[in-house]
Formats: sequence, C-alpha cells, structure tokens
Amino acid sequence: MIDALLLNTEDVPEVLEFYRENSHDEVLYPRDERLVRDNLGRSFFLTGIRAGAGEDLIAVAWMAKLKDFVYFVIENDSLIIKNDRDYAYSGGWLIRPDCRSAGVFKLLAAAVNYFWFTDITKNSPTSLWGRMVGKKDADGNPLFWNRVGERVTGISYHELLEFPFGTMEQEIFDRWPKEPLTFRDIPQDVLQQALGKTHEALIGPLNQFLRWGMVEISDRYVPTSLNRFHVTTENNIPDAEGFLYQAIRKCIEH
Repeated sequence: MIDALLLNTEDVPEVLEFYRENSHDEVLYPRDERLVRDNLGRSFFLTGIRAGAGEDLIAVAWMAKLKDFVYFVIENDSLIIKNDRDYAYSGGWLIRPDCRSAGVFKLLAAAVNYFWFTDITKNSPTSLWGRMVGKKDADGNPLFWNRVGERVTGISYHELLEFPFGTMEQEIFDRWPKEPLTFRDIPQDVLQQALGKTHEALIGPLNQFLRWGMVEISDRYVPTSLNRFHVTTENNIPDAEGFLYQAIRKCIEH
C-alpha cells in the first residue's frame, strides 16, 4: 500500500522526528513543534507519503504562506535585492534514504501540486515558489554566502539558520545594502560557479520537474546561493488529480 496525504496535528511529532533522523541539516524545516501546530492548516501545510502495512512515513514536504519573498534580480551586471512580501513557498522535500526512487519523487511532487491547487488554494489559486539547493562550499554551506554574503551582511550562514522559521529572509533583506552589488565586486570564480547553478545531486530532479512541465525557471535569484527560484502555477499540471494517480500507480507497479 502507498498513499499521499495532507497531514494533521497528530502527525507533527512524527514528521519532525522524520526530519531530525533523515535531513542531516541539509533540508530547511521548522524545528518548533508549537509553531507548526499553531499554524498547521492556516499558513503552514504538510504532505506526506505513507507506505507498507505499517503505513510508515517515507517522504514529506511542507508548503507555507510566508511574509517576505526576498530575491536578487540582475541589472547591468549587478545584483539588486528585492522584497515582494507575501508569497507561497514549498520546501523541506525529503525522502527516506532507503526509499529514494524516481517513482517516490514523482509521487511527492504530484502530492504537493495536487493538495496545494485542489485543496489548500482551490478557491484562490496561488503560485507556489520553490528552489533547489545551489552550489555548496567545502563545508556544505552555500558557496555564495560563504564567500560573499557573510562579508556583505556580517552574518554567517550558520547564524542565519538560527533565526525562527520564516524570518531568515527578512533578516537578509534588512542587512543587505540596497545599492547594486556589481559583478566586479564578486570574486569571478564564485560568480562562475554559483550564478544560476544547481547542486550537482539535484540537477536530475530539477530536470524531471521541467520534463513534467511542473515548474518554470524564473529570473529571480536565491540570496544565499545565487541559483534561480522556480514557480508552479495551476496551469503547469492542468490535470492535478490525474498526475497524482499516475504517480501512485507507478509506485505500486514498482
């Protein structure tokens, strides 16, 4: 048996334990159980995949209505920081290591798309933003932030992660200079390695998104890593239910 579900407050302890056991600090998720419980079903949503006779949780992702959409645009070979305020974002995609496969990944993607557009925002479809991890430095942190962001803002990536969930973006916007940062002021090797680049291990999943037609790559760049945000609209997968059931059948067959 395998099924995709919108999770409820009873599932929260299990979800957070799942993240602690399997994320190895590579996936962003809210650590505060009370925050999750207080916002679940209103501005924060969890989807999960359960499988087997014991209905074990094998994959999770979150979707949230957040306050500060902070990103870079490029104008005249310079980075300019923007904040569009309210937006919707999906992150924390995590599959249990022993269950990672193309089928489970497709099912998680289909579940996020289905529940967001046919349930959570069915009366007012809202674009859902996301991103892949960008290029990493030797310590596993974003290359761009280690080499540029920390110098510009005076705050390390580790310190950014200590801020409460959903507030890191505002902190970046407040600290980042509002005048353009020219490419001349960025080490050229960092620019070449990071600008618009996805972490090698996630190029395959990103290409899958594109093959399914699920996302569109934007011209908005992630402040911590300088790769691109992508966005999903209700029109990307017109038959969200059919896409979900196709993904479930694929998992069952394999």
